[in-house]
Amino acid sequence: MPTQVSRRGLATLDSRLWHQLALRVHPVCAIAASVNGETVIDLSGGTADPATGTKASADTLYAVWSCGKPLAASCLWLLKDRGALDWSDRVTGHWPKYGANGKGDTTIEHVLTHQAGLPTRPSIITREVTAAGPLDWAAVVAALEQAEPEFTPGSAIEYHSMNFGYLVAELVQRVSGQPFREFFQEEVTGPLGLTDTYFGLPEEHERRFARLQVMPGFDSPETAALGNLRWFHEQVAPGGSGISTARDLAKFYGVLAGGGVVNGKQWLRESVINDVTSLHAEGVERGTDEVRRWGLGVQLASAKFGSQAGPRVFGHGGVGTSISWGDHDLGAGAAIVTTGMQPDDVNDERLATLSDLVRAALSG
Repeated sequence: MPTQVSRRGLATLDSRLWHQLALRVHPVCAIAASVNGETVIDLSGGTADPATGTKASADTLYAVWSCGKPLAASCLWLLKDRGALDWSDRVTGHWPKYGANGKGDTTIEHVLTHQAGLPTRPSIITREVTAAGPLDWAAVVAALEQAEPEFTPGSAIEYHSMNFGYLVAELVQRVSGQPFREFFQEEVTGPLGLTDTYFGLPEEHERRFARLQVMPGFDSPETAALGNLRWFHEQVAPGGSGISTARDLAKFYGVLAGGGVVNGKQWLRESVINDVTSLHAEGVERGTDEVRRWGLGVQLASAKFGSQAGPRVFGHGGVGTSISWGDHDLGAGAAIVTTGMQPDDVNDERLATLSDLVRAALSG
């Protein structure tokens, strides 16, 4: 397990970061890596707010989109560790009304592996998410309860872009008896020392947010526009509204890859970590015809993790911008966060290149 970063590797990574910024591959980029709870790489550069000319710094906050999904899922991992649930539990065992309209056999494992049969967000939730102001959580819950599955739960894989977060958050609330945001802060960000990670960004931190920008070829400018709005930052929508830093994301994965110990205390048992980061679902995804491999809330074997990523790498990407991952063999976590929203082919290539350079630096 590495304790120091290769100076040559770090210099190469830093050079590539500034080269990409100079070429406008992205307006802002932050790169971090963590080993044994210690941040060993922390680089950033670019202009965080083109309107004011504010430069990115170590304290800049970013929209991390779906990189937040494993953070939300970790709440369920903790509840599993404490014996409050099992992956084979039917969702209805904790949330009885969820079983309406053919969803009664949905398990928690189905939810965490994108097999719950609800990949499409109900229209009422879409209206809630895109309307100025806080989410009407009761309306979100009711919409999920009444939704009809698009396929039999457990029979196929299809990415649940936003519904993943709503389902996970409501399960956390039902099982723990606490509001999701409260549980997340008390049991995840607090113990891990993630001081800049939020589902629901406090207003006093809004000035630190790096503005998203649409890059050539990205076909969803409305996504970037939504991601820049203050009221969207306030929403607790764990499938996509997370705000964090590369440093915090890397620390989260570093803890997982390091056996779950934080400041000498076992935050999450290593057996649970090994379970959630192992293969639970694999198959050709509906709608994309691409092979997907899922742990419980984490992606496995993604091209964005780098060409040198081994089979024990796990993590998650954020739409058009970012990647975060842990590597059991290195005992390290890493994150690359940008503000330039790119099409997948460009995004995957740039993140894979930087991931390879991070891994080379960590490998000495």
